[in-house]
Amino acid sequence: MNRPSFFIAGNSKSGTTALYHFLQQHPALFLSDPKEPNYFAKDFCRDPDPDGYFHPRSEAAYLALFEAAAPGQLCGEASACYLYSSVAAAAIHHFAPASKLIFILREPVSFLHSYHQQLLKNPISEGEAVMDFEEALALEPARKAGRALPAGCLIPEMLFYRDRIRYAEQLARYFERFPEEQVLVLFYEDFRADNAATYRRVLAFLGVDAEFEPLFAQHNKGADLRSKRMQHWLRQVTFGESWAAPLKPIIKAVLPQTLRKRAVQELEKKVVYRPRQAVDVALAAQLRQEFRPEVERLSQLLGVDLITRWGYERA
Repeated sequence: MNRPSFFIAGNSKSGTTALYHFLQQHPALFLSDPKEPNYFAKDFCRDPDPDGYFHPRSEAAYLALFEAAAPGQLCGEASACYLYSSVAAAAIHHFAPASKLIFILREPVSFLHSYHQQLLKNPISEGEAVMDFEEALALEPARKAGRALPAGCLIPEMLFYRDRIRYAEQLARYFERFPEEQVLVLFYEDFRADNAATYRRVLAFLGVDAEFEPLFAQHNKGADLRSKRMQHWLRQVTFGESWAAPLKPIIKAVLPQTLRKRAVQELEKKVVYRPRQAVDVALAAQLRQEFRPEVERLSQLLGVDLITRWGYERA
């Protein structure tokens, strides 16, 4: 039976989706579909899970995701939540102690801003309802006490923003269990600046042909949510949810699938999303000052001067 032997284990909003798609093209590799089975993050499992992202999965069902791999292909998956799951490191080590782990880290303020926007786009069961970034951050203590949670929220832990950037603590769980040669830590800024160089580094780490070149394309492009209400309305019409269910057959009959998809994308651009907005300068400075101890701990763990690299010397 085919078993995964490598994991893109985090972080979200840091290039993991792009890396997954690039690796998927390599003939020596097989990656699961869906991209994020989340199998080893049992601390996030909820039942019922209406959106199916963190539902309990048996080992047999998990391994079935890799049964189509060709003989000799290395199997892997890309569940970003493995980095901040408190149980995934031990579970992966128990399952495959010789496996290789790949992490991509992003400067904390930039990451949290992008992460907040992603949560706004997510289904409410694991998403955010507060549009303002600073206000959402300020609600974290109340939410940890079980208050101020969006109606329908099933995974409050997703809204504990500062827990997402405790990189040193999160990586330490893996370094405690896996030898250093089985762990590769990359940086989002390097990957964004040179996709090809980072890709070759990952291939060399996995021990496959590093000369293979995929089609490099943009994936999961960032954009800010303009209107949560319009997003919800468009989702209902597109997927035939709730009151819009009777409209779905009519829409399908009138518009071919290609045109329908294009129409939805154009509507999303115009009324749902807007170009990514920069973090308020004063807020960014305040957060860098707050997060500097975390960056110092990570620098010490990895032996890399991230204070300078990420611009925290001014904090």
